[in-house]
Amino acid sequence: MSILREEFSYRDILHVSSDIQELVRLWRNSDHVRTNVLSSEPISERQHADWLAFLRCHSERQVLRVAFYEKIPFGIITLKDMDTYASRSDWGMYIGEKTFLGRGFARPMLFDLLTWAFEEKGFRRLFTSVLGDNVKAIALYLNFGFHLEGRFERHIRRESGELVDLYWLAYFREQWNLSQIKY
Repeated sequence: MSILREEFSYRDILHVSSDIQELVRLWRNSDHVRTNVLSSEPISERQHADWLAFLRCHSERQVLRVAFYEKIPFGIITLKDMDTYASRSDWGMYIGEKTFLGRGFARPMLFDLLTWAFEEKGFRRLFTSVLGDNVKAIALYLNFGFHLEGRFERHIRRESGELVDLYWLAYFREQWNLSQIKY
């Protein structure tokens, strides 16, 4: 299957229907997403509503965009803990719809996220944390040119009680400007 960038679109979570907003909560509570994020606690409807209210009041701190492929919502990209003074942002992304996993969507999503952060927002530095056993994500980020900044050993406790390392990765606008990255 050939993925065309034109088939991807993104909409701010605050500008999509309440059904799609609820879909994002369901994705976040799904096993395949929860096992790869820092806080694996299920999110209640009330917590989700409070978070959406936070986003409405603090769009300078976090923006979340719902990813669509051929007009079907399937995941998210987000810039969070944005600091315009320091020109940096944490970020995240995931594919929420299981039927979209393994179809090569993560690479164009990451490309679009970097374009958003460096070209639209003008940030100079992006950083993120990744659980040590999320090998596919780490490989993707390193392949894009992110570099490892550190590791917190046995930092995150899974529901099973297992302790997992947390890796910190960063990417700079200079790398983006020089890169020939294609999705």
